[in-house]
Amino acid sequence: MTEKFKPFHKIGLCFSGGGYRATFYGLGVLAVLDKIEFQEKSLLEAVKSISSVSGGTLLAAAYTRSVQKNQPFSDFYQKLYATFEPSNDQLLENATKKLKDDQVWKKNAYKRRSVINAFALCYQEMEVFEGTFEMFHKDHIKQFDTVCFNATDFTYGLTYRFQNRGDFGNGPLYKSYRSQIKALKDQIEIGDIVASSSCFPIGFAPLVFPDDYIKDHNNSSYQQLKSYEVFKDGVGLMDGGIADNQGIGSMVLADKRKGGRLDLILINDVGGNQMPAWEPSHESHSAAGVSLTDAVSKVLDYLKVRALYWIPGLIALLMLILNNMHVFGERSYASIYIVFGVLLGASILATMIGLIASVVKNTYLQKIAVLFEKNVPKPIEDDILRLKNLKVSLIKRMLAERMSSAFTMINYVFMNQIRRLNYDLLYSSSKLKHRRATAMIYELDGQRNSYTRNDDDKVAIPPPSKLLQDVALTATQMPTTLWWSEEDIKVNRMNKLIACGQFTVCHNLLKYIIELQKGTEDRSEIDEMFGRMAKESLEELPFPELIPLEQQLRELWSKFNENPLWMVEE
Repeated sequence: MTEKFKPFHKIGLCFSGGGYRATFYGLGVLAVLDKIEFQEKSLLEAVKSISSVSGGTLLAAAYTRSVQKNQPFSDFYQKLYATFEPSNDQLLENATKKLKDDQVWKKNAYKRRSVINAFALCYQEMEVFEGTFEMFHKDHIKQFDTVCFNATDFTYGLTYRFQNRGDFGNGPLYKSYRSQIKALKDQIEIGDIVASSSCFPIGFAPLVFPDDYIKDHNNSSYQQLKSYEVFKDGVGLMDGGIADNQGIGSMVLADKRKGGRLDLILINDVGGNQMPAWEPSHESHSAAGVSLTDAVSKVLDYLKVRALYWIPGLIALLMLILNNMHVFGERSYASIYIVFGVLLGASILATMIGLIASVVKNTYLQKIAVLFEKNVPKPIEDDILRLKNLKVSLIKRMLAERMSSAFTMINYVFMNQIRRLNYDLLYSSSKLKHRRATAMIYELDGQRNSYTRNDDDKVAIPPPSKLLQDVALTATQMPTTLWWSEEDIKVNRMNKLIACGQFTVCHNLLKYIIELQKGTEDRSEIDEMFGRMAKESLEELPFPELIPLEQQLRELWSKFNENPLWMVEE
């Protein structure tokens, strides 16, 4: 028997990846949900499921922890804001210091020395991330049915879910090694979960499970897990956005679980379909220049013992001997000892370097030859070898274009394609009709393109003011980073991100309610409900209980249009 749909009774929130842009846009969303009252409690209290990725996990993990600690939302907001505001935010600096400090890695010998592990140790030291995954047990955190912080595993290429219901990690691993993983998961630090979810490609290397997560490597469950072939070298974990940058898949699974059905899934997304167009390299296409073979030969020519190195040494030695024999006069001259002594020393040093370089060169050339033989298929071997006669400038351009196109492919083409697939999962399901909504960061920035549309005229919502659009545009223009730049500070980016989350979710919840009420014949009249319609007519709406909620949202939207930052300033 299907559960009855009760608008806003049980809400699921998805927070996308996107660095600090996602973190503080999401904080604005939470702030508005806390502000709005519905049926004698805030909408934030109706949130029963959370799914987050990357920068969204910084927010979601900290907020979930605060709920477990029974902290008022206002206290949580102030604490998170104070921790990350530009004047206090030392995350990047502290991570860099830890990476360089030998004592840090002696103290945390269970972790590999890497940039992402340095960030993980910084997160562990922050009060907003203190504790382990044990805090998120269903019986420890009453408000939420499901919390899920998403990463991606590099063994199966699947979403790796740090979640308190369902398979922990991913299905294949959890089902095969359930008892060992269950015994270890509660020891995982929240800081390590945040680092895993936000470990974006190219910027970081993967964390390794269980090695980087379990402090006691003598633990019997750890030892047993490591004895299995799949865990022998560990399982690499990286950013959840690689597989699902909106956390939609995990939320849809949560909705399907027994007793987990949600009345609204709200996707808070700071990504977008737009991407910078790839451009070819502007390097010269001229055929002039040195070939790769000639350039390499010139370099390798210096990596050996040359006459230039040892002949000056012989001359210097001869001069020192003749000076000692008083050939140049009745006595030895100190100036000759000094000049030719320095020359002899330099000659010996150059000769030794040449000898060592020659040995190293020959060793590595042999290794490269073996590597080439093992990895280059015979049919294309001749084609690759022909490259050695190409000009260095041409090879430089070819490599630059391959690197730039690979970067575009990984960071935009693949991400956008996966984004479309996940939204298809959400919007192609008839079972989720009327139970889904989105709040996308770029919707109100005034920059219209083929991926955005303005349908406010169809639902009679006052259009966004120019001031509001400017704030939204500043928010959308922040790059995906885990630090504040000088430009971010200059344009007050943090506050504008929070404000953008606030007024965007206010606007889109208003649209969502209007869509729900479209069961009547003439919505255009209903949009004037607060003016001339009779009370009896209002009660004929499909959901008359939403009328006060719509009134609140309209009032908030009006205030945001006048001053987009009013809530942040309060």
